[in-house]
Amino acid sequence: MHAFLRTLARGATAAALALTLAACGSGTVGDHGEKGTEGDGDTAARVSVATARGTVTLDRPATRVVTLEWTYAEELVALGVTPVGNADNTGYRTWITAAGAGLPGAVADVGSRNEPSLEKIKALRPDLIVIDDERSKAGLRQLRDIAPVVSFTYTTKPQLGTMKRNFTELAKAVGRADRAAGVVARIDAEAAGLRGRLDRAGKAGLTYALAQGFTANGAASIRMLTDDAFAPQVLGLAGMRNGWRGQPDSWGMTTVGVEGLTRVERDATFLYVAAKDDDPFTGELAGNAVWRGLDFVKNDRALPLDPGTWLFGGPLSAVHLLVETGKALKV
Repeated sequence: MHAFLRTLARGATAAALALTLAACGSGTVGDHGEKGTEGDGDTAARVSVATARGTVTLDRPATRVVTLEWTYAEELVALGVTPVGNADNTGYRTWITAAGAGLPGAVADVGSRNEPSLEKIKALRPDLIVIDDERSKAGLRQLRDIAPVVSFTYTTKPQLGTMKRNFTELAKAVGRADRAAGVVARIDAEAAGLRGRLDRAGKAGLTYALAQGFTANGAASIRMLTDDAFAPQVLGLAGMRNGWRGQPDSWGMTTVGVEGLTRVERDATFLYVAAKDDDPFTGELAGNAVWRGLDFVKNDRALPLDPGTWLFGGPLSAVHLLVETGKALKV
């Protein structure tokens, strides 16, 4: 279950998608990868989408979409669009439980995010494939042979702004641009509500640290989220202050063992996400002397969030993070 947790920040080259990287360019529904000629299709219906690899032009808004990254599946659902296929439905349903983000049962599973099945994707007859540029770039040519591809990069700074921009472009691709602003506005509304409740509770500007914990090679592995990451930027909208200053990787995370937690600011509230069947904070670390000696542990400020709080998601995950943080802080 947790292999994807240990590979999230690495650009995996999938065995099923291992051929050469296609050149950058645009694609249309009509030709699956090259620009159409003037007069092809209904010009008025064409849609131009800004992606990580330049502008992709579609002859018309897509209706049969396959997603190879959970974030974009979540975003389609938020727009009222059910993808015909998605990579790793089980993982999605385990880690993304935000209200309104449920993946309908009819969505076909096309394999793992790192090794999707080209055969399953092709059988679904998609008119659009949505990918994470880093994870799926090695197979871009094969995917373009099936359908037009839009690729997005999640980790471009600032991640929250990038998510909003990518979401808006994806909304264009499926003809739901009119809904995008309203979905994004829910983030600011929820953040404002949490900020107000924190103020009234005497917790304005609360210092926190945010972690994702899991077991790797038999030992507790802890991802600490820096201000470069999406989730702390969401909490920052509510006036909260990040008490972790570790060196970030490209995703804005610092991976540490329990000793690394001694660098969390002393007055911070420790918020964490861990799977129910793999929670090192209540399992392996419960009897650890270093863990038990941490200020936030001794003072009951180590607070779990819903295990389905996805820290690398879209607008619905952002709202869910704010909701769950309010619950954990009892405000």
